[in-house]
Amino acid sequence: MARSLRPLDVYPITVRTLDVLRVADVTPGMRRVTLGGAELAAHTAANGYPVAAFRSDGFDDEGKLILQHPDAEVPVAPTQADGVLNWPRDNPHLLFRTYTIRRWDPAAGEVDLDFVKHGVGPATSWAYSVQPGERVTWAGPKSSAPHPVGADWTLVAGDETALPAIGRWLEEWPEGARGQVFIEVAEASHRQLDLPVPDGVEITWLTRDGAEPGTTTLLFDAIRAAHWWEGTVFAWVAGETLTLTPIRRWLRNEKGLPKEQVEVTGYWRRQEVVVDESGALDLDATEDDGEAFHELSELAPGFVLRVAATIGLAGALGDQARTVVEVAEATDTAPAGVEKLLRYLTAIRITEQTDGGYRLTSLGRSLENDYVSEALSLTGLYAQRELGGLLSLLAAVRTGRGDHDRWFGAEWADRTVSDATLLTARVEEEAGIAEYEAGAVAAAPVFDGLSTVVVVGRAPGAFAEALVTAREDVQALVVAAPSELDALRALHGEHARVSHTPGTLLSRLPEPVDAVLLVGALSSLPDADAAHALREAAASVQPGGRVLVFGEVLDPVLADEHEYEDDLIEFALTGGGARTHDEHLALFAAAGLGEPARSTIGWGNTLYAATAIG
Repeated sequence: MARSLRPLDVYPITVRTLDVLRVADVTPGMRRVTLGGAELAAHTAANGYPVAAFRSDGFDDEGKLILQHPDAEVPVAPTQADGVLNWPRDNPHLLFRTYTIRRWDPAAGEVDLDFVKHGVGPATSWAYSVQPGERVTWAGPKSSAPHPVGADWTLVAGDETALPAIGRWLEEWPEGARGQVFIEVAEASHRQLDLPVPDGVEITWLTRDGAEPGTTTLLFDAIRAAHWWEGTVFAWVAGETLTLTPIRRWLRNEKGLPKEQVEVTGYWRRQEVVVDESGALDLDATEDDGEAFHELSELAPGFVLRVAATIGLAGALGDQARTVVEVAEATDTAPAGVEKLLRYLTAIRITEQTDGGYRLTSLGRSLENDYVSEALSLTGLYAQRELGGLLSLLAAVRTGRGDHDRWFGAEWADRTVSDATLLTARVEEEAGIAEYEAGAVAAAPVFDGLSTVVVVGRAPGAFAEALVTAREDVQALVVAAPSELDALRALHGEHARVSHTPGTLLSRLPEPVDAVLLVGALSSLPDADAAHALREAAASVQPGGRVLVFGEVLDPVLADEHEYEDDLIEFALTGGGARTHDEHLALFAAAGLGEPARSTIGWGNTLYAATAIG
């Protein structure tokens, strides 16, 4: 089953400096800045890395606008790396904002960005003052997704921050597609009435008429009142993060839409903005709630947040204050324990106490986000992996091997295939990640001329599916544990050119094939086992066949704390972990294979290709 009805097209991430060509107001509430310049074309960065030509195929493609911090003499920007960017995240003057590309005209070499004219944020302030002839750094986009495939009609809703995406969507709307579009703006003069209205599409403008942005239920009310057409619907909603939570919940719970038919995206978040006496934005005083929440989710407060997510605290509190007893009843927990939990959460600004009881703060409402709550829930895959890895880490650091079995009665790999809930979650999660990678891998030239390809490792079903979709002559064989094969079949269904067989990384195939593709597989093996897996793969292919290894390669120059954290957890769970390029080369050499060819795929991932000697 697809992760979304909008198939994703992923390409390398780029950064470039562009010229400001024009500045004009579309309406009293929207300013358009047009960018262009020689660096839209493919070129080589000053550090020698190639920069692909600018590309934007989807209506809601987005990128990063790099801005000059008021305390810096020049903007602090990332530099180009191999398919990814090197972000100077330790530099306190790094300042950027995410914007949707309103228009991309390859023939004219022009990119339009639209800025909502309210507030005093860094990007808005830049749009107010920028003049033609100035230059600005732009990073991305890194992917595109089209109009939903297989939907009978589309429900579109957003506030003015989503209007650039909606406007481009309407201009590129597929002929014959049906849709209902709801757009919220501050006042009637902000409506963009020159937007096209394709046949089969109904557009409704909603005005706040003096209400502050992010404070109304206009979009939610309009969606609930909309006529629900027959057939498969795809719902796309964007705007202020906290106002979208009840909309997402209603679409999923009340209307029963599965994940692949819903895309609800927070484009901005209402928060306090601090301005000094001169009217300048105080960036130190203006707190980013998302970053604050991220920092809180790291150990004592982080564990409590995971407990809160696991018991469903956000749903229990809802949109109003609740007493301790009410929360305990709604979450099926002990009042004494809930009271202690809420007191602590109040101390770290996740909840607050009022006369009516406790309620979530603006910061705490991040727990209402489905993706956040799923990631934090201690019954889910993410937290179980994190917990198991951290508990096993001390033994792994001391001895080179974690003691996950001492804590949980089985090794992590055995737990994830024997526990049906964890197995299903892992298979679905891996398939979701593969959606960003598999298509680009299947298109790689190393598969030219191949007829039989074995896929083993992470998301083998997704990569096999991508291979047979992209290449009519390829037969793919998925190798995995028997229980995993059942889960893969349930997720992907059957395909005439995809077969399945039980097996492991460490055993060779009974019949030789043209190539073996190991996806993210070596990171879950210690060095000796990883070299053995490569040897068995080489023994499973025809003379002159290919051993292919795809995954992330650790780059110490680009790696951040999260990559090293994941490396530690993987090491504690499996004895493997992230490896550098040189460490990968050492594995190929230990397996008796020559130095592999190396190519970069997508967002800085690596595909190694070695030829087996018969």
